This record gives sequence, C-alpha cells and structure tokens, in this order.
Amino acid sequence: MAENRRVRILFFGSLGERLGREREIEIPDGGCTIAELRARLPELAGAIARACIDREVAAEDARVLPGQEVAFVPPLSGG
Repeated sequence: MAENRRVRILFFGSLGERLGREREIEIPDGGCTIAELRARLPELAGAIARACIDREVAAEDARVLPGQEVAFVPPLSGG
C-alpha cells in the first residue's frame, strides 16, 4: 500500500511561500536519509534549510521512515 510509505513534508518561512506549506511523498519501505529525501525534492536544490524529523533537528544522514513528518526550516532573519 503506497499510503503506508508516505512521509509528510512541511516547509517553513520563505520555502513555504515558494513551495507551499505542506505535501506528502512516497519513500521506500525501509525509509531514506534526509539527504536522499532532499534529492527527491529537486525544488530544494540550492536551498539552505535545516531539516527536522518529528520536530527534532536532524542531520543529513538521519533516517526518515514512512509515517514520519519532516520539516525544512530556512535560517531565520530579522532583528
């Protein structure tokens, strides 16, 4: 079932404005790393954004499993 292999992706800040706030994509049964997930999202090419898995900051080699939530958060700016 493809539904069981989906991951929810959230985009914040300028990424959300450019790409939309949320989407779901299918990933392999065994999951993938954040780096592999970025590669599945060509619209993130060149974007500087920290990744979080289930609201915890994650490294590029962290494993994302089906059913998890991934957020991409660009650096904050302002005063």
